[in-house]
Amino acid sequence: MDTVQILFVVSAIFLSCGSVSAQDDSSSLTYQVSSDRVVQDTSNYVEARNVEQKFLIKHMLSPDVTCNDGSPAGFYLRQSNYSKTWIVFLEEGWCCYDKQSCDERWSRAEFLMSSKEWPETRSVGGILSSSANENPYWWQANHVFVPYCTSDIWSGRRAEPQHGSKFTFMGSIVIKQVIRELLTMGLANANALILSGSSAGGVGVMLNIDPIQKMLRQYSGMSVHGITDSGWFVEQRPYVQESQSLITPDASPIEAVKLGIPYWHSQIPSRCRNLYIDEPSKCFIGHKIYPTLSVPLFVFQWLYDEFQLKNDVGTPVTKQQWDYIHKMGESLRKSLLNVTWVFAPSCVSHTVLTKKDWKNIKIDSVSLPYALHCWQTGTRFTKINGGKSRSVGGGGSRVSSNNSHHDRAVTRIRNKHRRTAAENTLKRRQKTRRNNNDDDSYNNGNISGQQRSRVIDGVDRVHRKRRRHHKNHAGCKHQFIQSCTWPQCNQSCPKLQNPATGEEIDFLELLQSFGVDIPSLSSELGIDMESLTHMDHGELLNLLTQQSN
Repeated sequence: MDTVQILFVVSAIFLSCGSVSAQDDSSSLTYQVSSDRVVQDTSNYVEARNVEQKFLIKHMLSPDVTCNDGSPAGFYLRQSNYSKTWIVFLEEGWCCYDKQSCDERWSRAEFLMSSKEWPETRSVGGILSSSANENPYWWQANHVFVPYCTSDIWSGRRAEPQHGSKFTFMGSIVIKQVIRELLTMGLANANALILSGSSAGGVGVMLNIDPIQKMLRQYSGMSVHGITDSGWFVEQRPYVQESQSLITPDASPIEAVKLGIPYWHSQIPSRCRNLYIDEPSKCFIGHKIYPTLSVPLFVFQWLYDEFQLKNDVGTPVTKQQWDYIHKMGESLRKSLLNVTWVFAPSCVSHTVLTKKDWKNIKIDSVSLPYALHCWQTGTRFTKINGGKSRSVGGGGSRVSSNNSHHDRAVTRIRNKHRRTAAENTLKRRQKTRRNNNDDDSYNNGNISGQQRSRVIDGVDRVHRKRRRHHKNHAGCKHQFIQSCTWPQCNQSCPKLQNPATGEEIDFLELLQSFGVDIPSLSSELGIDMESLTHMDHGELLNLLTQQSN
């Protein structure tokens, strides 16, 4: 087997292993406590000794706020007596977007559309874990897990079934009602709310974070933050083999969203909606909606997101497909350059926030939890009512602002590009208006010159505000975007698994199981067997790729 063949075999493993597709992902919600040593003072940590402390407890919403099937939506809560930080997490699970896809989803994954089988308690890992080992910075926070049962990427406002369907879509309503309930349970006294979510939940964070901020405007002592995990997708045409002449509408996530928006009666934030009146689906794309957001947002994104790869290219078996994947990673990397706070490892995976090993993910020796801690600490005293930032950490130190010349140059270019894009978008509007009497999101009328100016100026004000709020804090680095250009080149990437057994497998063993002659490979690469045996699989993949080129 020559080196090029080896590369194709290895690449095929990436998408056949690892996490389950988000389309069928019900999330594994029970985790073992990590035994790793925590490098910080946890001397006041007292292990939870009863079910109320160990588990999140189910709370149901009013009967008129429902899952797809009409059963009441709800949330799981573990309250804390030691923290005024609340972390609300939106579950993942993709979507359905018309009668056929929703009927199919119901037959295959009823648990993603109903609350009837929800247990009384749930145990969730990662950022919602109550273990100081697993969750070093937020183990004492108030933890809220909101199950996904509306199939609308947390955007819907359809309270009555339509279009011959038996389902409602109330994702956006569910989020708001959860926040209202939490206000009566202690959130009103919080100093920080972190709205987080993975995959569809990550997109839901971007769609709902500004409206939630407006809801909480009267609570002037509370800061609002957002974390989006694995929800930052790029617009890219799905890979088409020469033998394919047609891509079906459900082959691309963005096509599903286009069909879903009127079906779900989606709520779209006004700033983004006003920029993309004729293309509201763009507000589901991270780099499109991000410039319009006023709330501090932390973006976590695998550069080779398994869900997007599976939908856009499938399992790669040709050099052309591998080249497509490489370009996809580069496009995603470029789309993140203007994001103030970002953590993007060069790995093939999907979602991370509620996984028990989330703190093992590192870039430049900095762990994901530490990067998030830096971000929250640096922005936590930014008041949601637009007030000035106060000193951080109670020690009187001010947030520093040592932006480099490069950062300022990038900011100037970004602002110029944003303003030009906004002007071009508004010029195209004229008197175009969708004839959709069922969705008031589309019925905004014509755009006057004064309104045009307000939209453009509004976007600029958001970014001036963000730059004030996102100044460097205590030497914290803002952007962690992996510079290596091949999947799995980060040594902390989730391990590859044997597709047959699900067990972790050594990289060389994996090659050997596919018939690769390891001694011959060693000779061809000019590396002695001992060095080859101890070589990291990411480095070996880089070497194989360079050899094949």
